[in-house]
Amino acid sequence: MNYIDLRSDSVTQPTQEMRDAMYTAPVGDDEYGDDPTVKNLEQLCRRKVGKEAGLFVASGTMGNQLAVMTHTVRGDEIIISSGSHIVVHEVGAAAILSGVKVKAVECQDDILTPAIIESACRPSDEDITQPKSGLVCIENALSNGKVMTLEQMKAVYDAAKAHGLPVHLDGARLFNASVSLGVEAKELTQYCDSVMVCLSKGLCAPVGSVLCGSAEFIEKARKNRKLLGGGMRQAGLLAACGIIA
Repeated sequence: MNYIDLRSDSVTQPTQEMRDAMYTAPVGDDEYGDDPTVKNLEQLCRRKVGKEAGLFVASGTMGNQLAVMTHTVRGDEIIISSGSHIVVHEVGAAAILSGVKVKAVECQDDILTPAIIESACRPSDEDITQPKSGLVCIENALSNGKVMTLEQMKAVYDAAKAHGLPVHLDGARLFNASVSLGVEAKELTQYCDSVMVCLSKGLCAPVGSVLCGSAEFIEKARKNRKLLGGGMRQAGLLAACGIIA
């Protein structure tokens, strides 16, 4: 029986081109930095999003949680919309893995605004009874199908920077947003310090995501990836599909 499965854009099948790329991919031990196909994927992705470095990870959840872990210290508070994927679909991982508090704020269409960030930020480090604001997390495209415009992303980024806060973008469906807005991905990602791009949602690769950011950030995230059990070996077999995607 032929049918169309609309449960998620993650239930796609790899193309024949992807299967062929897996079969012929040159590989090495990625934990030693020896896998050329993984390196090619990381370089390709970081160029597309305009960042210094990339890190291939097993899943979107791992990419997002590595970003939270790398940007923050235990006891920090992250500011994020209440309906975001990190809040709703990642099993409370930010609290368990990074020891951070989540300030999940209600906002129209789950899109943060400068006013919301202004009100959500803790006033200062002087009050020892309060956690410290440590990170702003946004999403584009959003889980509800909405897309943040360039203007909305810039406004949120500028508001976060006014408080000295880094911004992480859950870009699981970044390329959907890019197509919807008619702009290159890097035009969107100029308004974040780190971004996770998922290869298995919409892009139909079977496994994997790439976390991108500054070289210093990715170096720290690489060690955190190992801590989470994400150090992979001949991962080029998977990364080959991501390059096609």
